[in-house]
Amino acid sequence: MPSPAQITARAGLLALFSSAAFSETVIVNLEEPNADGIYAGISNLRGWAIAESGIAAVEIDVDGSYAFNVPMGGARGDVANAYPDFPDADKSGFSMAYNYKGLAPGEYMFTARAISNNGGIATHSATFSVDRFLSSYIGDPSEVDTSTVSEVSFADASFTLKGLTVEGRQWDVVMDFDTATQGFEIADIAQVGAPDAGAACPSASWSSGDYTLEQDGIARQFKVRLPTGYSADQAYPLIVLFHGWGGDEREFLGNVAVQSEADQRGYVLVAPLGLGEEETGRQPASWSFSGSTTGLDGDGLNAAVDGDTLAVCDDDQTNNYTYPSCEGIAENGCSWTQCSVDDVAFAAELVAEVSANLCIDAQRVYAVGGSNGGMYVWDLGRDSRTAEVFTAVAAIIGLPHRGFLDPPVLEGGMPAISVTGTRDRTVPPGEWEQETFTTTSDGDVYYYASASAITKAWAEAHSCDTSVPAAPIDVGRAGMECRGWSYCPSDSKWPPVLDCRADMGHMYNLSTSWPLILDFFEQL
Repeated sequence: MPSPAQITARAGLLALFSSAAFSETVIVNLEEPNADGIYAGISNLRGWAIAESGIAAVEIDVDGSYAFNVPMGGARGDVANAYPDFPDADKSGFSMAYNYKGLAPGEYMFTARAISNNGGIATHSATFSVDRFLSSYIGDPSEVDTSTVSEVSFADASFTLKGLTVEGRQWDVVMDFDTATQGFEIADIAQVGAPDAGAACPSASWSSGDYTLEQDGIARQFKVRLPTGYSADQAYPLIVLFHGWGGDEREFLGNVAVQSEADQRGYVLVAPLGLGEEETGRQPASWSFSGSTTGLDGDGLNAAVDGDTLAVCDDDQTNNYTYPSCEGIAENGCSWTQCSVDDVAFAAELVAEVSANLCIDAQRVYAVGGSNGGMYVWDLGRDSRTAEVFTAVAAIIGLPHRGFLDPPVLEGGMPAISVTGTRDRTVPPGEWEQETFTTTSDGDVYYYASASAITKAWAEAHSCDTSVPAAPIDVGRAGMECRGWSYCPSDSKWPPVLDCRADMGHMYNLSTSWPLILDFFEQL
């Protein structure tokens, strides 16, 4: 039987959290983040929820906007003791590890929304603060300098460092002992002196929405999505997302996993639309790059054709690139590209335009592409016009066409991660350590550089020792096998080039591949 205290608490919660719109009782309690708390890293997001008809879902809003659902089913004997008549009260807990360091410093309100099986709703909110160093991940120990600490003080299970230098700026840092991790965690961060963070940022900022950029007389479309809590007083990492053949800007931006992870980690996302679909006789939108071709030799669109000075594709780089079924079809047929516009130049102009209107960290600008977009981002990694613009690239089920490795990768290379599917018959990665080209076998013949060949070439550009096979790398993602060359002049946690493969076909599998790609970017 519940104690008098439990009965009193129960009555209070019923009054506070019960749904007024339904006859049943719905109760939710958001226990963490703590109201008025300060968060600086990865911590818990937890609580519990019950309803007379059972709980269907618990949603989390960030500053009034839906962000994600939180897993349910945690054991809560205390709730079951207080509410024995509610179904599954003993399994009413919800919890997840949340990356608070991905949010910009400032004040936030998280709201837990419990939805019952009968549609009843109850909410509980907590307002808290986020603070952190300039970067969400400090990978270089030399960025932390304790010699500037002017004072160290202790109080119970915490200590304070005044004047700690991190990333060239001084901070007062409070560290609290955490019983869960059995270590000290950052409880408070305060920068010493007012940062001049806004000096490098535009006076006015874009909001999330649709924009255009004119390039060579063509209005290029793109979408911008800002992370929750975006502030013009802080520089943010930028990811430019390039869709696959026939896709559009929503291919990545419309994915819940992409949205949730980008918000948690504080990324600005930009998704442009490729060309093709707006022109008569063309196939759906795609990206042009030097290692591609229309697949129809002599059609006047390839750079190898005499007198065709404006084209960007080169048939000489993609030998034996045949499309039997494309004869008599539109100019770009089944070639996955349109060859008529310099999309590498467009990518450089796009980043410049975004940086002129948003507060972007120029040292953290990344390109992610899927399928045709994945083929395209390899070119961004080796073209001198974009090699200094992007920090790293990620290709999902996108491998360059055969012959693309001539000319080779730029000296010095660029960090890159390749994610492919072992059952992909559209862009097959080949077997591990297979350095010959791969090809489809469905009547049309498509030739690609193997995943091992392209990642090895990229690793060699980083001066990695590729005389031995790439070794398995534990990336902490179930269902994903990654390999890389560890003998590289790099301070990053993982090798600067990763070859990752999942048991899947020609699909993005963003619930797994997207957080892995962000992990890769953040550890560089």
